[in-house]
Amino acid sequence: MALVLLTNDDGIFAPGIQALRARMEQIPGLEVWAVAPDRERSASGHAITMYRPLFPMRVDIPGAKAPCFSVTGTPADSAKLAIEALLPRRPDLVISGINRGANLGTDIFYSGTVAAALEGPILGIPAIAVSLDTPNSAAATDYATAADFTAQLALRVLEEGLPEGTLLNVNVPALPRSAIKGVRVTKVGRRVYRDQWVRRVHPRGQEYYWLAGELAEVSNDRESDVAAVEAGYISVTPVHLDLTRYDQIERLRQWNMSL
Repeated sequence: MALVLLTNDDGIFAPGIQALRARMEQIPGLEVWAVAPDRERSASGHAITMYRPLFPMRVDIPGAKAPCFSVTGTPADSAKLAIEALLPRRPDLVISGINRGANLGTDIFYSGTVAAALEGPILGIPAIAVSLDTPNSAAATDYATAADFTAQLALRVLEEGLPEGTLLNVNVPALPRSAIKGVRVTKVGRRVYRDQWVRRVHPRGQEYYWLAGELAEVSNDRESDVAAVEAGYISVTPVHLDLTRYDQIERLRQWNMSL
């Protein structure tokens, strides 16, 4: 029986991870554990906790067939602790999500969802990060289509495998199933923000700042994840741990750098 770890950055009780858990548990031959932060930890990147203990707590999720745990740490903490300490054996697949909100383009460098999934490839396990492109203003979100697609993709990954150090970053448009045009395999696009720092003053006189801003218009070609989702397609982007710019190695060697 294949063991699948579900994690996220929205918290163990978030509807996205629970919708995915319920869908994955319908598949015969899978054992599905869920281990995730005890609270919302979006945009926490790949931070891990080193100077305080992590407390896992088993939580009661109605209908769950396998244990579910909350963790007093980051998304990466949750995935790492699950793989190396909590699960009964090494998982065959790590899935992070379903996230409420897209993780497209350069947003993946800030994403707790993607960071949690990356713990899989770091430890030699294939992984999927999945997000639903839900507007922040949406009062309710239907995760069924994203859960169905992720379940199909998970079975394919379990069957075919992925190259070492690889995860699949999936983004699903928040559209009715009938309105989704298909699936595109894409590259990482660009998302640029017009950041604005809003200065406030605490009642005791200390200044503080809120990060605000909005997306800037950025041109993305048809092959990008951003363009695919904007056009109504599910985007599947293979992402690799190796960030080396190999075409620059020889050029930099010619600088003859020294101390």
